[in-house]
Amino acid sequence: METLHLLRPYWLLALMPLCFLLYRWYRNAAHQNEWRDHVDEGLLPHLISGSSTPMGKSSIVLLALLWLLAVIALAGPTWEKLPAVVYRGLQERVLIVDLSASMNARDTKPSRLDRSRQKLQDILKRSAESQTALVVFAAAPYVVSPLTDDVDTIGSMLPSLSTDVVPAQGSLVSAALSKGLDLLNQSGSRQGSLWMITDSKPDSAALQVATEIKAAGYRLHVLGVGTEEGAPIPGARGGFVKDGEGNIVVARLDGGSLSALATRAGGVYAQVSSTDADINKMFTADETLTVSDVSSMERQADIWLERGPFLVLLLLPFAALCFRRGWL
Repeated sequence: METLHLLRPYWLLALMPLCFLLYRWYRNAAHQNEWRDHVDEGLLPHLISGSSTPMGKSSIVLLALLWLLAVIALAGPTWEKLPAVVYRGLQERVLIVDLSASMNARDTKPSRLDRSRQKLQDILKRSAESQTALVVFAAAPYVVSPLTDDVDTIGSMLPSLSTDVVPAQGSLVSAALSKGLDLLNQSGSRQGSLWMITDSKPDSAALQVATEIKAAGYRLHVLGVGTEEGAPIPGARGGFVKDGEGNIVVARLDGGSLSALATRAGGVYAQVSSTDADINKMFTADETLTVSDVSSMERQADIWLERGPFLVLLLLPFAALCFRRGWL
């Protein structure tokens, strides 16, 4: 019986009303017993308000027993495990989102960052069968969520993504890719991919990391946000960001370098669009899972065999007594 435990132990709190009921019954019975010691039995019903006779001891004991059995049944007692085969997600996918200041540019309406959030939401809606992680970066990468099946939780974090949440500005693409690669390696993934949403030009070390991604059996897809014509970057206090000479900085998308980065890592590049054509291209590139890969992703899990329903069967014959007139 070492494995005996309750699946839903908080149901035991439902015993508190029973304790209160037993206490009130005891007080009521004790009060009536005091009167019986001093008042004639025939006059007693006329002197005591409420029920003329308290609930019988056998009845309250039976009620308490039924209540206790019902609460234990709801709590889910179990002590036996059944082996069951479950399946992990067919893909591990690390989403990497650029939060550098240039993502506030508005050449893509309503802004590059707003459009990125919309694309992330669309990707998550189609990632229910996947293990998904979320990484954001600017001057350094940060893990918002490790690999998880719960894409709804990741989706709830998207509205809070802004360029203000990162402590230092920059656009170190190589560090972000290295962080995503680490997450895939730690999970032991065999079908992993990295999806980067960015408007930043890759730094010199990014191509080397892309080579490592491909060598590890993964791939990198890049979604470029913005336009080649570019747009000025809104400043934190109004106006636009300026360089050291006082000129307005125009953030332009370098699609060529981002495409070369994705190709180096065995992935695809797409420029953000108002339709699903961009992410469809990336999903299509990931649809290469073989039958052997599916079977290898089976894993054993323990399912506890709940015994609560058997206690409910014990309750049925006694519960019928509750319908007798005057029993309660």
